[in-house]
Amino acid sequence: MPTHEASRPEECPYLVGVMADRLWLVPTGIYCRRPDGRVRVPAAATLTCICMTAAHLVCPRYLDAVRSQSPAGVS
Repeated sequence: MPTHEASRPEECPYLVGVMADRLWLVPTGIYCRRPDGRVRVPAAATLTCICMTAAHLVCPRYLDAVRSQSPAGVS
């Protein structure tokens, strides 16, 4: 069950909180879940420097997800 939702505009909207982090091989509190269903667990430094800041706007995975959601012919 997600416990984290991007509450600040500078945070990546694809961050999902983890309630029971024992389910993971690498304990984490947040993971990245794109609309296409792909899940990624960013490193702590990546979360701090990119995912939780406006720098996520240039993240290749964020840009791919945004492009895949936009209607055909719109970029």
